[in-house]
Amino acid sequence: MKSLLQTCAVLTGLTLFSGLSRCEAQSNFFVRPGVIADRTGRVVRITAETTSLKLNDPVEFPLVTRESGKDYEALAVSHASALDIHESLRFIGLEPGQGVDPSQLRFWPKGDRVKMVFHVADALSPTRPLLRLPFEHLIQDTRTGKTLPETGLVFTGSEWVSEGDPPTGKVYAADAYGPGSIASVYNEGYSVLDVPRTAPKQDVYTFLIPNPDHRLPTNQLIEITLEPFYRDTLPHRFDLSLRVTPDGTSLTYTLLNSQEHALNTNRSRNGMLAALSRYSTADRDAFVTLIPDDAIALQDVQALANLLDSLDNERGIRVEPPPPGHPYFRAFLPNEKFRKREDRFDKVAELHLGTGAGVTTGELILVQSEWKGDDSAPVFHETRIPIPAPAALEPALKKRDDPPTVLLIFAPTKLSYGTLRDFIGPALRQKMILYVFVEG
Repeated sequence: MKSLLQTCAVLTGLTLFSGLSRCEAQSNFFVRPGVIADRTGRVVRITAETTSLKLNDPVEFPLVTRESGKDYEALAVSHASALDIHESLRFIGLEPGQGVDPSQLRFWPKGDRVKMVFHVADALSPTRPLLRLPFEHLIQDTRTGKTLPETGLVFTGSEWVSEGDPPTGKVYAADAYGPGSIASVYNEGYSVLDVPRTAPKQDVYTFLIPNPDHRLPTNQLIEITLEPFYRDTLPHRFDLSLRVTPDGTSLTYTLLNSQEHALNTNRSRNGMLAALSRYSTADRDAFVTLIPDDAIALQDVQALANLLDSLDNERGIRVEPPPPGHPYFRAFLPNEKFRKREDRFDKVAELHLGTGAGVTTGELILVQSEWKGDDSAPVFHETRIPIPAPAALEPALKKRDDPPTVLLIFAPTKLSYGTLRDFIGPALRQKMILYVFVEG
């Protein structure tokens, strides 16, 4: 296998004795320790070393940094830093997006799609050309007995985080902090590259192992290439918004692109779905932000939440975090068992809303549980606080030294979405977990 220096020489037509400095001087090449990027060929070449994973060891990372310490769960360790790989991907024209962050209600990795290929000598015939193995072929899912789908990785880019106390600067998280992930097979917020699907760690851990049909050599230098998953110049990622407004007794659905241009002339639900289907194909990722009009009744918002829930998957759309001041759509899809206090989390409060004489008011119920002796069920104690107007909720939530973190809202079907937003504004600002039970 050619070294990086030899690779550079071949790509540029230089002799080895010209050195990497002349290679780096070429405007079409990005050169850092352990990595070379060719802007013309749109390929990044990384020197890495395979690990010593055993057959049934869990795989969490195709590639980690040298300082990661996670080589026992990785296929290979990079000789290049995570930041240099990030910059090399940008150099060939790929743009980072954002990693998954449940605290921000962001559950889909976002960014340009990348193909990762391992170039490995054939153990049965070392004289043959190197095997080109997409990383997916190297990992087996024990639940299916198959390798991972060959869908590439998402260039999310790691985060820049503050360092020091007080902060004296920022560091690139994938290099500075664990797990030192350059590429992960679960949704790792600090990774440079993530899988293009929702894959919480607890859902995949222990199920992914090295593929016995393509065992990597142990502790050997290899080359890993990164390139655009799509080689054409067409867009493959779309930022869309769905605005839903009332129109008499029905609703109007408008699908908008990032320039706020409507994509559907037929504003019915079916017309919107037809337009949306053009952006949620096998080679297109549609990231959709839901924006219901404040005049919509809660029963219609709940129907919208059910619709998005059915579409929010790898073959459909990727629902984005809500705009500021709006609850997450899944707040309208609560677990019905939470109606029973004995089936709830700790630190839960209830907000009951109702309308009379054209005025909407509420009541906040702070609930505390107490276990007595050998009781098989707790005793619940209530503190009821009138909420005559939205502004009264925030001080009411602070009545306890240990305020609630979850708020269950019970609201009538005909209540407007805007009225609900007014009342729950303080809970949204405090980043409470919200569940809305639409009743009556």
